[in-house]
Amino acid sequence: MESLTATIQERVKPYADIEVSSKDGNVHWPRTSFDRLEEDLDRPVQIIEGCEWEPTTDSYDISPEVSHLYEKTRQKVFAILEPEADKENKQHPELYGKRCIYCRIWTRDFSKQKCPKCSNELLEFPLNEWD
Repeated sequence: MESLTATIQERVKPYADIEVSSKDGNVHWPRTSFDRLEEDLDRPVQIIEGCEWEPTTDSYDISPEVSHLYEKTRQKVFAILEPEADKENKQHPELYGKRCIYCRIWTRDFSKQKCPKCSNELLEFPLNEWD
Protein backbone atom coordinates (compact mmCIF):
# COMPACT_ATOMS: atom_id res chain seq x y z
CA MET A 1 0.00 0.00 0.00
CA GLU A 2 2.86 2.40 0.74
CA SER A 3 4.22 2.14 -2.84
CA LEU A 4 0.73 2.77 -4.24
CA THR A 5 0.35 5.86 -2.06
CA ALA A 6 3.78 7.12 -3.14
CA THR A 7 2.90 6.59 -6.81
CA ILE A 8 -0.39 8.45 -6.47
CA GLN A 9 1.28 11.31 -4.59
CA GLU A 10 3.89 11.64 -7.34
CA ARG A 11 1.22 11.73 -10.06
CA VAL A 12 -0.89 14.35 -8.30
CA LYS A 13 2.06 16.51 -7.22
CA PRO A 14 1.14 19.25 -9.75
CA TYR A 15 -2.20 19.57 -7.94
CA ALA A 16 -1.04 20.79 -4.53
CA ASP A 17 -4.64 20.97 -3.33
CA ILE A 18 -5.01 17.19 -3.30
CA GLU A 19 -4.10 14.90 -0.42
CA VAL A 20 -3.71 11.14 -0.68
CA SER A 21 -4.71 9.11 2.33
CA SER A 22 -2.12 6.56 3.36
CA LYS A 23 -4.91 4.58 5.03
CA ASP A 24 -6.98 3.82 1.96
CA GLY A 25 -5.01 5.20 -1.01
CA ASN A 26 -7.95 7.42 -2.00
CA VAL A 27 -7.68 11.05 -2.96
CA HIS A 28 -9.22 13.46 -0.44
CA TRP A 29 -9.66 17.20 -0.79
CA PRO A 30 -9.61 19.49 2.24
CA ARG A 31 -13.04 20.81 3.24
CA THR A 32 -13.77 24.51 3.09
CA SER A 33 -13.91 26.03 6.56
CA PHE A 34 -17.27 27.03 7.97
CA ASP A 35 -16.06 30.64 8.25
CA ARG A 36 -15.18 30.70 4.54
CA LEU A 37 -18.56 29.16 3.60
CA GLU A 38 -20.37 31.84 5.62
CA GLU A 39 -18.18 34.60 4.20
CA ASP A 40 -18.86 33.46 0.63
CA LEU A 41 -22.61 33.11 1.06
CA ASP A 42 -22.96 36.42 2.94
CA ARG A 43 -21.70 38.40 -0.07
CA PRO A 44 -24.38 40.62 -1.66
CA VAL A 45 -26.14 39.89 -4.94
CA GLN A 46 -24.45 41.76 -7.79
CA ILE A 47 -26.03 43.19 -10.94
CA ILE A 48 -23.62 42.61 -13.83
CA GLU A 49 -24.61 43.27 -17.44
CA GLY A 50 -28.23 43.51 -16.33
CA CYS A 51 -28.30 40.08 -14.64
CA GLU A 52 -28.47 39.18 -10.95
CA TRP A 53 -25.42 37.20 -9.86
CA GLU A 54 -25.74 35.50 -6.50
CA PRO A 55 -22.86 34.29 -4.33
CA THR A 56 -21.97 30.63 -4.22
CA THR A 57 -19.19 28.64 -2.61
CA ASP A 58 -17.42 25.31 -2.84
CA SER A 59 -17.47 22.46 -0.33
CA TYR A 60 -13.79 21.79 -0.93
CA ASP A 61 -10.91 24.16 -0.27
CA ILE A 62 -9.20 23.62 -3.62
CA SER A 63 -8.02 25.95 -6.35
CA PRO A 64 -10.61 27.19 -8.85
CA GLU A 65 -8.60 25.55 -11.64
CA VAL A 66 -8.93 22.10 -10.06
CA SER A 67 -12.58 22.68 -9.14
CA HIS A 68 -13.42 23.83 -12.68
CA LEU A 69 -11.64 20.88 -14.26
CA TYR A 70 -13.39 18.45 -11.90
CA GLU A 71 -16.87 19.90 -12.50
CA LYS A 72 -16.45 20.12 -16.27
CA THR A 73 -15.18 16.52 -16.37
CA ARG A 74 -18.03 15.35 -14.15
CA GLN A 75 -20.57 16.93 -16.49
CA LYS A 76 -18.97 15.35 -19.57
CA VAL A 77 -18.79 11.91 -17.96
CA PHE A 78 -22.46 12.15 -17.01
CA ALA A 79 -23.37 12.97 -20.64
CA ILE A 80 -21.44 9.91 -21.83
CA LEU A 81 -22.69 7.46 -19.19
CA GLU A 82 -26.29 8.71 -19.04
CA PRO A 83 -27.09 10.02 -22.54
CA GLU A 84 -30.87 9.75 -22.12
CA ALA A 85 -30.87 11.64 -18.83
CA ASP A 86 -28.48 14.24 -20.28
CA LYS A 87 -30.78 14.74 -23.28
CA GLU A 88 -33.79 15.10 -20.96
CA ASN A 89 -31.90 17.64 -18.79
CA LYS A 90 -31.02 19.71 -21.87
CA GLN A 91 -34.75 19.98 -22.68
CA HIS A 92 -35.26 21.87 -19.39
CA PRO A 93 -32.80 24.78 -19.35
CA GLU A 94 -35.01 26.50 -16.76
CA LEU A 95 -33.67 24.01 -14.21
CA TYR A 96 -30.11 25.27 -14.66
CA GLY A 97 -28.19 28.45 -14.07
CA LYS A 98 -24.66 29.45 -15.00
CA ARG A 99 -21.84 29.38 -12.46
CA CYS A 100 -18.37 30.91 -12.42
CA ILE A 101 -16.22 28.78 -10.17
CA TYR A 102 -13.45 31.40 -10.21
CA CYS A 103 -15.61 34.32 -9.00
CA ARG A 104 -17.93 32.08 -6.90
CA ILE A 105 -21.09 33.58 -8.41
CA TRP A 106 -24.08 32.18 -10.28
CA THR A 107 -27.12 33.39 -12.19
CA ARG A 108 -30.32 31.82 -13.49
CA ASP A 109 -30.78 34.12 -16.48
CA PHE A 110 -27.51 34.47 -18.32
CA SER A 111 -27.03 33.09 -21.82
CA LYS A 112 -23.36 33.84 -22.40
CA GLN A 113 -20.64 31.22 -22.07
CA LYS A 114 -18.02 33.43 -20.34
CA CYS A 115 -18.09 35.14 -16.95
CA PRO A 116 -18.60 38.92 -17.28
CA LYS A 117 -16.13 39.53 -14.41
CA CYS A 118 -13.19 37.26 -15.27
CA SER A 119 -13.96 35.86 -18.76
CA ASN A 120 -13.57 32.24 -17.63
CA GLU A 121 -15.97 29.60 -18.90
CA LEU A 122 -19.32 29.38 -17.12
CA LEU A 123 -20.56 25.92 -16.18
CA GLU A 124 -24.10 24.66 -15.77
CA PHE A 125 -25.42 24.92 -12.25
CA PRO A 126 -28.45 22.78 -11.28
CA LEU A 127 -30.97 24.92 -9.42
CA ASN A 128 -32.70 22.06 -7.58
CA GLU A 129 -36.04 23.83 -7.85
CA TRP A 130 -39.17 21.91 -8.73
CA ASP A 131 -42.80 22.97 -8.81
